[in-house]
Amino acid sequence: MNITKRLPITVAGLILALLSLGNLLHDINPGIKYFLGMISAILIILLVVKAITYPKDIKDDFKNPVTASSSGTFSMSLMLLSTYTLGFMPTISQGIWIIGIGLHILLMIYFTYHFIIRDFDILAVNPTYWIVYVGISMGAVTAPFHGLNKIGTACIIIGFASMLITLPLITYRHIKYPDISDANKPTTCIYTALFSILIVGYLNSAPKIYPEFLMALYCIACIFYIFAFYKLVEYRTLEFYPSFSAFTFPFVISALATKGVIKIAGENLILSSILTIETLISVITVFYVITEYVNFLKK
Repeated sequence: MNITKRLPITVAGLILALLSLGNLLHDINPGIKYFLGMISAILIILLVVKAITYPKDIKDDFKNPVTASSSGTFSMSLMLLSTYTLGFMPTISQGIWIIGIGLHILLMIYFTYHFIIRDFDILAVNPTYWIVYVGISMGAVTAPFHGLNKIGTACIIIGFASMLITLPLITYRHIKYPDISDANKPTTCIYTALFSILIVGYLNSAPKIYPEFLMALYCIACIFYIFAFYKLVEYRTLEFYPSFSAFTFPFVISALATKGVIKIAGENLILSSILTIETLISVITVFYVITEYVNFLKK
C-alpha cells in the first residue's frame, strides 16, 4: 500500500484545520498545539513527497477546478505552520511563510487564467473558489508574526475585495443550479469560513479596529455558521470523500473568530457559550474526519 500516492491533495484542508485547532486549544493545553503541529508537519512532508514522486497525479488534480482551488489550503497551511516554528528557527520560519504566500499568489494567477478567463463554467463554480481568493487572508492572519504588517494589511484588503466579488457569484450558482454531486457537497460548509477568516485577518492586520464593523461581520458569520452546521448535519451520512476536509477548517476558524471578537467586545455569557459550543464542534469534526481519512488510506 502506497500511502503517499493515495494521499489526496485535499488533505491539506485537514492539515490547515489541525494547525488552526492547535491555536484554538493553546490556552487549554500548549502541548496539544505542538502535537497537532507535528502531525500537520508530517502530512505536509508527505504531500511534498507526493508532488515530487507523482507529479503527473498533481498535474491531473489541477485540471479539476474544485481540486485545484482546494489545493490553496496547502499554501495557507505553510503560512500557519511558519508561526509554529517561529520561536526556534525564525529565519527558516519566515522562509516558509514567503513560500506559502508565493504559492498562493501563483495559484490565484493560475486559477484565474484557466478557470475564470479561459474556461469559465458556472456549473463548476464552488465554495472552494473562496480558498483561492479569500484564502489570501491567511496572509493577514500570519504576517504580523513575522513583522510584515503592511503585507498583512494588503492581504486583508484583497480578501475583502474577493469576498465582495465571489459571494454573489457562488451564491447565485447554488440557488440557480442547486444540484451538487455527493463528492462536492461537503464544500458547502466553507460558507462559514468566509467571514470568519476575514474577521481573524482583520483583527490581526487592520491598522485600526472599528467595533461596529467587526460586530456586523460577526453577525453575518454567525448566520453562515448556522447554515453550514445545518449542512454538516444533513451530510453526516454521506459516503467518505476527500472533500470531507471541508468539514474541519471552516468550523475551527469560526471558533477562532469568536475568540477574537471576545477579546475586543469582552466576555459575556452569550459569546462565551458560543465559543464553548463552537470549540466542541471543531474538535469533534476534526477528529471525525481524521478517523475517516485513516480508514480511507487503510483500504
